[in-house]
Amino acid sequence: MTIPTTMVEAAELLGVGIDADDATIRDRYRRLARVYHPDQNPDDEAAGERMLEINAAMELLLADDAPAVEPIIGSNDVRALTRSERRRETRVKEALHSLPYGVYVVGSVGADGRPNVMVADWVMQVSFEPRVVCVAFERDATSLKNARATRQLTVNVLPEAGMDLVSGFLQPSDPSKIKGRNPNAPRPDKLRDVPHTILESGAPVLSDALAWVAAEAQQFVPVGGHVLALARVTDGAVQSHSGRPLTSLYTGWVYGG
Repeated sequence: MTIPTTMVEAAELLGVGIDADDATIRDRYRRLARVYHPDQNPDDEAAGERMLEINAAMELLLADDAPAVEPIIGSNDVRALTRSERRRETRVKEALHSLPYGVYVVGSVGADGRPNVMVADWVMQVSFEPRVVCVAFERDATSLKNARATRQLTVNVLPEAGMDLVSGFLQPSDPSKIKGRNPNAPRPDKLRDVPHTILESGAPVLSDALAWVAAEAQQFVPVGGHVLALARVTDGAVQSHSGRPLTSLYTGWVYGG
């Protein structure tokens, strides 16, 4: 007999998801009880033990203080989260998903002089004097490597009509990040066939951008799985007054939670 001791084990035993609601858990319990109850299996000596496992699994899943081994949000640590804590985590995620963001194309240039672009949501101005923008990079981003090497960045604000263009920039520059792809494959040229200009700094500006700003990274701050680059704005321009800026409210994409 194997009595479950965590929500993960209980969910697997009942055959439900770890976040199943009470009604689903009880319905699954009733179905299993009809099959495995000793009254239905008078000749099966193991039926009683099986019902004890099923009873324990249901009680564990319905208990607010039941432990479930899950990673802590924003950490590599693992500890037991109770069901009430999981519910809170779900509420927090849903709340954070409601925060709207811009959808920007961040340009950079590597030490080899090769320009690159990436799509970013977590970009904002954080100072008036001097003018400073903050860009959040994943720790293994090629654009972060470029920013550390040359300090030069551009932030391109695209119109809603530029959603298809953004989609082409979502692939990572590092082939090793794509599962099943040869890590030694050539790096994709994301700017190929995309109208753009190269600033004196070497960073790219998209011709179809509504506006752009150029900035020089001056400080890098590690935060969880990301690194914040604080960059002093050095230049910028509005290229078109036609159309609204592309945001997550238009794309429906969620980057947060």
